[in-house]
Amino acid sequence: MILILLSSIFIVPVLMGWGKIMENIWGVLFQEVSGKILSGILGISLIWTIISFFIPLNIYVEIPSILFGLLFFFKNKLYWEFYQFSKKDFALLSVISLIIIFAGSFYPYILDHFGYYIPTLQWLTEYGLVKGVSNIDLTLGQMSLWHIFQAGFSNFSDPFLRINSTLLMIYSIYIIERKNWIHLCFLPLLLLFSQSPSPDLPVIIFSLIILNEILAGNRNTTLLFAFSIFVFAIKPTMIWLPVLTFLSSVFIFKNSFRPLFLGIIILLIFFVKNIWVFGYPVFPVAIGDLGVSWKPNSEVLKISSQFAIMKTYDMQYTYEEIQKFSTIDYIKNWFSLEGIKSKINILFVLSLGIFSAFAWIKKKKLMTLICISLLIKSALILTFSAQYRFF
Repeated sequence: MILILLSSIFIVPVLMGWGKIMENIWGVLFQEVSGKILSGILGISLIWTIISFFIPLNIYVEIPSILFGLLFFFKNKLYWEFYQFSKKDFALLSVISLIIIFAGSFYPYILDHFGYYIPTLQWLTEYGLVKGVSNIDLTLGQMSLWHIFQAGFSNFSDPFLRINSTLLMIYSIYIIERKNWIHLCFLPLLLLFSQSPSPDLPVIIFSLIILNEILAGNRNTTLLFAFSIFVFAIKPTMIWLPVLTFLSSVFIFKNSFRPLFLGIIILLIFFVKNIWVFGYPVFPVAIGDLGVSWKPNSEVLKISSQFAIMKTYDMQYTYEEIQKFSTIDYIKNWFSLEGIKSKINILFVLSLGIFSAFAWIKKKKLMTLICISLLIKSALILTFSAQYRFF
């Protein structure tokens, strides 16, 4: 617990320093401490992604990055911003942080921790982004931007890979600064991701923050769209977020396409990174074949696709059985799986239907755009692999 606390106290100022650098380049996402930290996360993740094409993210990358961040933290006297917290706010943040540190100190339980997360981080710290690494293990073709961010801090600052716990504390800072107390309801569930370097946690937190900023009327389309693309680059199943920020920019804020330029650059970096390690623009979809020699064998991709379809039905049917389903069977069997999965699927469809009806009744433009974005995401997931965790 003490090591997680020390690591968080060390990393947060570094991110604030980098956030100040990024604000000088592309503007302010939103004011206050959490705004600088989030800008720092985005900036340093993109820089390390570019660096990892050429060299590993080892301690020789981490130490200069830390020193650079701390330099700007103290040079700009960013520590004064912590004095904005009242005694009550500081006490609340301390209690929440203590709970997060306690939860994060437990042994990792997520199956992907040793099967995917640790090997990915080791490849990044020892070799960087390796061309065609998905031919060794297909899952390594993901190389999430969040894992690149974590790998950069894993040599010295966060050797126990608990930076997700630090992210939860950053989210707590945002909640307290914004006084959005309803967000505290999400923390008990999010604590489940605090022990592992799972990319699921950042996409949930960043999505909640961006959605809250859009609802609050934040008009900084450039950074909101860029950050939403960053979330998509961490986990493409979050495609609804860039769709929402794009639609709100066009139909609510009446912006031109110029503010989308930064987001498009991040999207191009994401595509190039995927083509380099996987062979196709979006992992694990074999669409957009550029004919590169290091792409995985077509038979491997075929088996992966078949496995994804079987996972849709919780491995309760073989691929051959699923292929024989009629349209009605596809729907009926998905809703009647054994165990809790069928209940989750039913609850998902009901909640989506209720929200769609709510958006229709309210007839508010932003609610309608949120609904459209979620429907687009749901349609894509149903097409490729309707696993409950993707929803």
